[in-house]
Amino acid sequence: MDQERIIEKMMDFGLNKYEAKAYVALIKNPEVTAYELSKDSGVPQAKIYETMSKLLSKNLVNIIGDSPTKYIPVDFDAFLDTYKENVEYSVDYLKKNIKNLSQSQKVSYLWHLEGRDNIFQKIKNMIPKANSFLYLEAWAEEFDFFADELKEVESKGIEIVSVIYGDTKNDIGIMHFHEMEGLEKQVEEVGRWFTLVVDGAESLFAVFVEKGIDQGIWTENKAFMLMAESFISHDIFIAEIYKMHKLELDKEFGPNMQHIRKYVKTK
Repeated sequence: MDQERIIEKMMDFGLNKYEAKAYVALIKNPEVTAYELSKDSGVPQAKIYETMSKLLSKNLVNIIGDSPTKYIPVDFDAFLDTYKENVEYSVDYLKKNIKNLSQSQKVSYLWHLEGRDNIFQKIKNMIPKANSFLYLEAWAEEFDFFADELKEVESKGIEIVSVIYGDTKNDIGIMHFHEMEGLEKQVEEVGRWFTLVVDGAESLFAVFVEKGIDQGIWTENKAFMLMAESFISHDIFIAEIYKMHKLELDKEFGPNMQHIRKYVKTK
């Protein structure tokens, strides 16, 4: 039996080295005086009474007799059970309460992301967090890339609502297809846009370009969240209206509503 290893492990549970050595020696040879225990354990005589007092306060030893005073060990399992209960209580308490310390002063930052790998990794981290709903606007290329993660979320009963640009064979959640013509030219100029909102708690907007550096923004900012949700809702309305009334809209506003869109500069 590796006694030194046992002593080291006991020190992981709040005992100092003298306390651990005295307790181990007492297990091997119970009903001894502090003087005898000092010799058995290697704890200096100058420290043995202080050490035994601490072990008494931790309910690891009991006293028998008083002339002379002798000590016996208490079952270490009981000490471990109490220690475990205290740790679990402390962990639960801190999880529930420590965030409240800064809640009133919480600032929601905008985190800038650069590079496809960084943005994709952030998206992969966000999707599984959904507990209630997930809103998404994406071109088919990015939508298909994250299809496995989206299907996993859908299998848990999470509501997924998407606006898709382009063609995809994946059928996930409620899908609205943006069918306006000429958007490919806009993609050449500004890139493929991507918007993701998870539970109204976090949001990401990104642009993926053929040349240059892909860029994105992630945030928990409520104002940005509202903007992202409004952007997706707006394009759902446009997609459904255009699907039902394409001929009338093209006649009134030109293909792809160009007579209106010309007032909006994208670059």
